[in-house]
Amino acid sequence: MSKVCIVTGASRGLGRGIALVLAREEGCTVYATGRNEDALKALAEEAADGAKGGSVKPCVLDQSDDSAVQAFVEQVNANEDHVDLLVNSAYAGLPAIKPHFGKPFWERPLSVFDASIGIGLRSAHVMSALVAPIMVKNQSGLMVQVSSFGGVTYLFDIGYGVGKAGLDRLTADMAAELKSHGVHAVTLYPGAGVTETTAFPGGETPIFTGRAVGALLNKTSKETLERYSGKIVQTVELSVDYSFTDAGGEMPDGPFSGIEAGKRCREAMSQPLLQYNLDAELPDPMETNNADIAGLFPGA
Repeated sequence: MSKVCIVTGASRGLGRGIALVLAREEGCTVYATGRNEDALKALAEEAADGAKGGSVKPCVLDQSDDSAVQAFVEQVNANEDHVDLLVNSAYAGLPAIKPHFGKPFWERPLSVFDASIGIGLRSAHVMSALVAPIMVKNQSGLMVQVSSFGGVTYLFDIGYGVGKAGLDRLTADMAAELKSHGVHAVTLYPGAGVTETTAFPGGETPIFTGRAVGALLNKTSKETLERYSGKIVQTVELSVDYSFTDAGGEMPDGPFSGIEAGKRCREAMSQPLLQYNLDAELPDPMETNNADIAGLFPGA
């Protein structure tokens, strides 16, 4: 039986790649949400070329409208009566951040912070809270928060880091409450990407991220998934464990993606978080918050 998935933020970027891989390569029925109807229809047409029998159901949805999100989940439940996977990938922070690279937080509009928290952290909580009863009823399901290395170190912007750290904690706390119900929650850290929005040299494409999610859904044993639940897993770590590559058959190898970057990220995660480590040195924000880095976000 085809597994039923919900992927938010699927009209472009990582969400699009995740939805495409789940339908085309994993044979899933994917409810793909986003605000761009034409982009979602194009995604559905591309996914139909897959040989696994999966499909994308385009669902125009504004994640900031709680009543609309509730109506969407109710419709999915009425159609399917179960949900195997929820991927919270919707994020609105980058277009708000891009014009202000190089500025400290006190010189940025307050709306920049709100953009990262609203469609990102808050929207992930809302969707998870509405989908959880379906998974709990069936004593089965997986929730994946698409987060970032910005959750454990300074990256780009105050709101960006707070939002990603919040997603990581959201996963940890939800996993604790879901554990006795047979439902798992995992945070996924992709490497720096090459999407419609971002252009990091040697970065991973959304297909790579999608294959990581596919591995979590269909290749990870129950015991391993229980070990992952509440934790952070990197896409590149999953690629090593489950032997998948990026779209062109190669591995991402940029300075912020790939195996070596993954090792650096894991090493950073093995240390006490900055706020708990009295000996830690504060990071240099200018490494990622400078005017030139805006060029890595051409579509934001």
